[in-house]
Amino acid sequence: MTTSTTYRKLIAFATAGFIAAGSMIIAAPSANAAKADLVWYFDRTFREVIDVGAQGDSHGDITVTNGNVSEVRGGKAVGAYATSQITASVLIPGGRQNRKTDISITIADSAIYTTALVTANAGTSPATTTAHAIIGGTGKYSGVSGEMILKPLSATRYKVSFFFVD
Repeated sequence: MTTSTTYRKLIAFATAGFIAAGSMIIAAPSANAAKADLVWYFDRTFREVIDVGAQGDSHGDITVTNGNVSEVRGGKAVGAYATSQITASVLIPGGRQNRKTDISITIADSAIYTTALVTANAGTSPATTTAHAIIGGTGKYSGVSGEMILKPLSATRYKVSFFFVD
């Protein structure tokens, strides 16, 4: 065997090894693949944008929403949620914007609170899945922390999955 043939085989073997290792990394389960501790559905019933400061889409505008919480998609309400969103930045008026979003979810005598920076087009609800930090709770959820994943199912319906940290 010549040196160039040995070198080519060595390169081919190393390349195959890198491809195999990369495939294992890509196929590794993500945190979102873990089973959620709790899953609810939001059905939005109200949305209002309060135009603050400069007229039109601008920094400081406030969006409020609220609606029902159910245990199954389109199911009977077991609670309610409300959001307050402040436009943190507008890249192009009428285009993408970042909103500082706080959500309170109330079920019976308990509540969970979350916060996130959400990106969406002006005048629309988020169209992509967003991670929210769970910043606390009351009652049954007193002291909770972790992550809530909000996944849009339509313009007014969302699936929310909770991953609590011990």
